Amino acid sequence: MGATAAEPQRLQSEVPIVGAPEDLLGDLEEVAAPYVERFKDAGRAVYIDDAAYELKLLLAERGYASAEVTYEVDGPSARLLVSAGARSTLGPVEVTADPDCPLSEEDLDRYISGPRTGLFGRGDVLYVKRRVERSPRRVVVDLVALGHLEATASVDDPGPRVEGGPVTVRLTANAGPRYRLEPAEILGEEELEPEVLEAIREAQRDITPLGPDEDLPYEPRIPSRVRSSVLDALASHGYLDAEVRVEADVDDESHLVQMEISVEAGPHVTISEVRFESDGRTKESFLRSRLRLRPGDEFSTREVRASIRALYRTGLFSEVRSRVEGEGEERTLVVQLVEQESLEVYFEPGFGSYELFRGTVGARDRNLFRSGVDGSAEVMVAVRAVRASVRLSDPWFLNEQVIGDIQLDFERRQEPSFLRENRGVGAYVTKEWSGVMATTFGYQFGRSEAKDVKVVDDDVADAQNIVNVAGLTLSQRFDDRDALFAPTRGLFMNASVELAAEGLGSELEFFRGKLSSSWFKRLNPDTVFGLNLRAGLIAPAYDEESIPIQERFFAGGGNSVRSFKESELGPKDVNGEPLGGEVFSTASVELRHEMVGALQSAAFVDAGFVERQAADFFDVDDVRLGLGVGLRYLLPIGPLRLDGAVNPDPRPGEDDWVIHFSIGMPF
Repeated sequence: MGATAAEPQRLQSEVPIVGAPEDLLGDLEEVAAPYVERFKDAGRAVYIDDAAYELKLLLAERGYASAEVTYEVDGPSARLLVSAGARSTLGPVEVTADPDCPLSEEDLDRYISGPRTGLFGRGDVLYVKRRVERSPRRVVVDLVALGHLEATASVDDPGPRVEGGPVTVRLTANAGPRYRLEPAEILGEEELEPEVLEAIREAQRDITPLGPDEDLPYEPRIPSRVRSSVLDALASHGYLDAEVRVEADVDDESHLVQMEISVEAGPHVTISEVRFESDGRTKESFLRSRLRLRPGDEFSTREVRASIRALYRTGLFSEVRSRVEGEGEERTLVVQLVEQESLEVYFEPGFGSYELFRGTVGARDRNLFRSGVDGSAEVMVAVRAVRASVRLSDPWFLNEQVIGDIQLDFERRQEPSFLRENRGVGAYVTKEWSGVMATTFGYQFGRSEAKDVKVVDDDVADAQNIVNVAGLTLSQRFDDRDALFAPTRGLFMNASVELAAEGLGSELEFFRGKLSSSWFKRLNPDTVFGLNLRAGLIAPAYDEESIPIQERFFAGGGNSVRSFKESELGPKDVNGEPLGGEVFSTASVELRHEMVGALQSAAFVDAGFVERQAADFFDVDDVRLGLGVGLRYLLPIGPLRLDGAVNPDPRPGEDDWVIHFSIGMPF
């Protein structure tokens, strides 16, 4: 038997970073980690050299402009040696600009200013040499984009001070004259078809002036932008073989620019056939339903792109491409698809301060019955709660761009003052108006029950503890946040109204409205401001006199006013048991600060109230507060969260402070 080459031995030694500033050690270790791992795998010193270079760049970005990083390699061992030197900050930037410069001194200052020191990035501006050196080029690029083709800029940079401290930088910008566009001339327009001419004019909109009164700047990229836009507009009107030339005549004396557009449209193409090439099992009828083009239609690249996006949004395909076959005025549209696995089985652990440990197990098939129907089943079991749901969703309901859903739900949850048990079925249709907005209308029927009620209260005693609830619901949703678990910008809002009436099959008649909204804004590279508002109202309707306890609103807890335990904000009975109410509102303001790696800190203020009667919504005199801080560690399943909140005005029976630990952000 021949000899087998041995696998290279992986080095086990660590690679310490010596001499680094203590507050940057974690960031430096994170940057060096991939190179250290390669060194351990291969034992080659070149990876430690790469690590040293990356550490020097990071130190320069954090104000240590004179930092040096060397290393020692001794066989399987290595060390990274940091000589950071003094940390330099940026003094007031001295800006000089000519009268034609459209950028203000504050605008020009931002080209040089970088990250800051201090808590929440509110300290001194750090001196970053690379940013200072690149500032003239960035100024010129932006001035040219505003039409100042002859713009120049320079910077006087004395460099970092040996002893550290502020560095005075001088930035000079000369914009020069502004070049303006005249309305473009379309060569041979009298020979073009009306729809071709209209497509060309449509493509120029917002790029070039359409009339003598419009004042738009010229910059060198405009001819290529106009050409691309005209080609796309023509292809979207069936002219696939069009040829477009755009030339710009720049007058250096008048500073006016005349553009000439010449077009050879070619044949007008319609679709003779649509053919699918797929390696999967999805029915062709479903694929055609998502396509926005049919045989006999005018070919349109915009409609082809929209169809590809619609197929991607189903979640069934990892790749969607299109091509056109044939020549002349009738051609074949071919759509190529690569399907991905549609069945998913998952398990998600979790924890909440009230429900305690929980686990969720579920299965989802996004291509049930080979028809694009999305089917799922999920069960969540916690120490104080059990939830289960089965859902069927048709993303192309009745061959329309409407989502149809049928959902079965069961919930049993131990509330502080009773055991809630709900089961029901709902049917909904959802229209997505854009990528961020959707409207849902539906009907739901369920059985609502309260068991083991501990409350001593006449209204609760008079209300039905077991009741059938049926009604219509309408909701509007808007969501343009940049992330689901830890957003840094954007707005989320969901508003809903519900009517339960005897004529709809309900034993309980009421009107209910709910609002949930969150807004996020990044204040600086490390800090995010968040604002949350939740409100709800349920009012008895017709001859109804009271609302059962299981249909009332409760507040307080880890996702509400955090100075209270679960559901303990609001009215209570003589024994201190929560009664809930017909109206509630809570608001939270939170600052989230990125510390090291995935670790974040937070400071927050919560406020809220719960009132027994819906009529008291506009007569609130019992708003309670919570002031607190927290830590979050970001994980793929959501952040681990530890929040502590103080009640600034505790009443008898209330806690002075409360700790909450859970998985997931409060909003």
